[in-house]
Amino acid sequence: MTNSSHHERSVLLIGNHKNELELWRKTILAQSPLYGVQVAVSAEETERILDKEGFDLVVMDYELPGSSGEDLIAHIHQAKPHIPIIVMTNNDSPELALNVLKAGASDFLPKIGSYEKFLPRTLTTNLQRAMLLENLRESYQRVERSSHDEALLNRMIVNIHSSLDLEEIIDSAARSLSEEFKVTRSIICTVSAPGAAMRINRQVTQPSHDAISERSIIFSRYHDLLLDVGERRPLVIMQDDTFPFARDLAQELQIYSIKSLIMVPLVYRGRLMGLFHLDDCVNQRLWNQAEINLLSRIANQLSIAISQAKLYQIVETQSLSIDKLTDLCSQLNSVVHSTRELTERQESREKMRVKLSTREIEVLRKVALGLSNKEIADQCHITEGTTEVHVSRLRKKLNLTSRAALVRYAYENHLC
Repeated sequence: MTNSSHHERSVLLIGNHKNELELWRKTILAQSPLYGVQVAVSAEETERILDKEGFDLVVMDYELPGSSGEDLIAHIHQAKPHIPIIVMTNNDSPELALNVLKAGASDFLPKIGSYEKFLPRTLTTNLQRAMLLENLRESYQRVERSSHDEALLNRMIVNIHSSLDLEEIIDSAARSLSEEFKVTRSIICTVSAPGAAMRINRQVTQPSHDAISERSIIFSRYHDLLLDVGERRPLVIMQDDTFPFARDLAQELQIYSIKSLIMVPLVYRGRLMGLFHLDDCVNQRLWNQAEINLLSRIANQLSIAISQAKLYQIVETQSLSIDKLTDLCSQLNSVVHSTRELTERQESREKMRVKLSTREIEVLRKVALGLSNKEIADQCHITEGTTEVHVSRLRKKLNLTSRAALVRYAYENHLC
């Protein structure tokens, strides 16, 4: 017995007493005519109906002939764990009520007096409780999904930002995307300069499938679309999509056995730097909004990492150039210093030649070597008196007062 009109809630009644079942049905419909009510008269029929249809709530007679009430409750709860089960029984026993609830029932209503009057309120209470529990489950799933996504994003950030080498960053990102999202292919394309063509930089492909060729139009068409439309949004394509862009790529999807794909642009400070592409050749994967948002956040981090790596390359190149220039300047300074020193020596010697005679210079050098007048006289083959005259003249010409000053002067003017 089923209400064939539009139902806001569907209820399954289980029992074998027709009068009771009709009483329950009328009471429920009196509460809300939009309830859909269906009846099962045995455990076997209950299992068959539950396999085919879905219900918001079950009302059952515990004393169903030919079956154990607790076993039937457990079976329904196992098959449909979130459906409230209200158990009706002739036995108003606390022990029975506890066993029924342990088996999986959500409420217990003894058939005492005009018990049917309490049925609508019991239905409403249990439906509201079920809705609250469903909302809690959904909230928990959202929190759990968000936690999972944040953990995945953090892993990707660690992998992407673990290096300043451009090739290492792109390789790590492609491998991580392939592993984290379990896809057939993970491809990263880059643009070397504004206006340049989109090129495959790194491709990770499962062994049982072919890599996508550099000549494929998949990436160039998406690149053109990004430039034409001016919107930097992810693009999802299914094999059977019929919108114009998908039709343009239909042959490519067939060649590479792609059932679904997603491409996400890499943009940093308004500049298009490339894209990454994920596809699935096994399942027609439906990329939901949460996954698309997560991939967009990953793309943002990858764009930053690529930009930092390119900046590091520029700085490193300039640093090498500066080091080379510094080394060259050092060499030039050394040459200049040597030339200046040589010039100063030459000028000093020229000055000495002008002021001092050859014999005086010879005597001055020997004084600088620490020789006595007698030793100088012996080496120069002159008398000791003549040597003393030369030393005296040197002090006068050079305006020096001591023999030590003569020694210092000789060394400063590179005469020894």
